[in-house]
Amino acid sequence: MTESRVFPLIDVSRDQLSKLAGGPLRRVDRIDGGLTNTLHRVERDDGTILAVKHYAAGLDAFGAELATLTLLHGTLPVPDVVHADEKALVIVYRWIEGITLADLRRSGSPPAFASLADPLGRLLAWLARTDSTEAFELAPILERAYTQLTGGRARERMGAPIADALRRGLEAAEPSLAFGTVCLAHGDLGWRNILVERAAADRWRITGVIDWEATSTGSPLVDIGSLFRYADRYNDAWREAFARGYREADGVLPDDWLINARLLDATLLVDMLEEPRELPGVFADCRAVLAKLAAELTQGPRDFSPVV
Repeated sequence: MTESRVFPLIDVSRDQLSKLAGGPLRRVDRIDGGLTNTLHRVERDDGTILAVKHYAAGLDAFGAELATLTLLHGTLPVPDVVHADEKALVIVYRWIEGITLADLRRSGSPPAFASLADPLGRLLAWLARTDSTEAFELAPILERAYTQLTGGRARERMGAPIADALRRGLEAAEPSLAFGTVCLAHGDLGWRNILVERAAADRWRITGVIDWEATSTGSPLVDIGSLFRYADRYNDAWREAFARGYREADGVLPDDWLINARLLDATLLVDMLEEPRELPGVFADCRAVLAKLAAELTQGPRDFSPVV
């Protein structure tokens, strides 16, 4: 999504960070890139490197992430929690080395980016086998989307042609959108939330998946849709390698997995466009993604350009 913030940065002093980190600090850096919370990378005098995360979105976001990190610890590459303070809405975890998948795509070689397709397929297949933490119903999500696409802020902000094309697409795909066994879903599996590092030459590996405060329960298609939100940034070979890795890790994908996953993800963007606050940068990005999807639904599938 766009770099426009959803919540302002929280002002945190060095002394506060030192207390949260459990000792004197040699270095403090505020990390840019997140849109909601405030994150600092701190290095204690003993050399320990930690992340200190303040939750601007409130107790629900803090609780969701803490519960999920506890659940997935030792199973998936998630942050290792050192300290959590519910009153201050802060989690301290061990720093994960690496760069974001977004940074790799911008500055790395196409083979380096391509080398992560199979591992990401396997990672999402493993996540799809994680037991759900609560019940999931697709019908209310679709009903809300239909209402927003028919009238209100979302329709006004995206325009009637896009809204109508998306509604027709969702209605046509509705029987397939509840695909798969209900599982835990990250809820915001974008490129900035996947950390990677070089393994050898143009081979890269996943070192961490961060920012689990939007964790929910849903279809396996939820996180696939989030990953492929900008679908034209992936070529055929990348998508095929992802699907192969997913299936080889015992994941199940229907033939129409990509378009249905993107339609399910679109309901999240439509919901964002219904936001009462004015978030021009966020809304512009949502409109751009939804316009491309609507065009594809109207004009039919097209060949994707090579990843560059």
